[in-house]
Amino acid sequence: MSQHMRLLAGFTSVFFLVGVQQAVAQTTDWQVSGALGVASEGVSKDVGETSDRGQFKGSIEAVHGPVFISASLRNLHEAGGIDGQQEYVLGLKGRAQGFDLAFGGGYKIKTNAPSGFDAHFVEWQADVSRTFASGTTVRVTDVYASDAPGATQGDNWIEAGLSQVINAHWSVSGAVGTRRLTPKNDYSAVNLGATYALLPRTKIDLRYYDTDRHDAGDAFKSRLVLQLMQNF
Repeated sequence: MSQHMRLLAGFTSVFFLVGVQQAVAQTTDWQVSGALGVASEGVSKDVGETSDRGQFKGSIEAVHGPVFISASLRNLHEAGGIDGQQEYVLGLKGRAQGFDLAFGGGYKIKTNAPSGFDAHFVEWQADVSRTFASGTTVRVTDVYASDAPGATQGDNWIEAGLSQVINAHWSVSGAVGTRRLTPKNDYSAVNLGATYALLPRTKIDLRYYDTDRHDAGDAFKSRLVLQLMQNF
């Protein structure tokens, strides 16, 4: 499939998600939201995943009480012809002692993977955050997979982040993370950036990413990524 056809398929899938979001919101008492994004490059766990190419992504989430379900998709450019990823998540959200809590399990699928590649896997994610009256938010995230894609087995990503609202339009944020992999290919990473609200639900983000493993390949090198995000 050509790059143009993949982009067209991505747009079609994204707008399908938005349509589902609107239909569900009109027929149930679930709280439903969606998001679209376009970035100069795709990044996951602070490393590149589109080989210096742009990325389109879309997601939809429905919340009922403490329960949430979500679906998302994005294009990739990885070895063996892998060109996308789907994700379906079921989890719980809550609040205790001033902290926002979330825990969920996500079933993920790498699309167009080569024959014999382990393209289906499950990730577990836990988030703890707290926002103060000053507009400061602190966050800790842990993402774990006991059987990650390909030959990778254990995969644990732990990240601590800090963000600060400056005014109605501007905020700044940063995070440090470490990833432990089996077979061993560990790295630590950092990201720093600023976000500007063009409209109440439209934001643009400029972010710098870097890792301590430049020797591991282009995906681990420093990069500057511009992203436009639209929430619904």
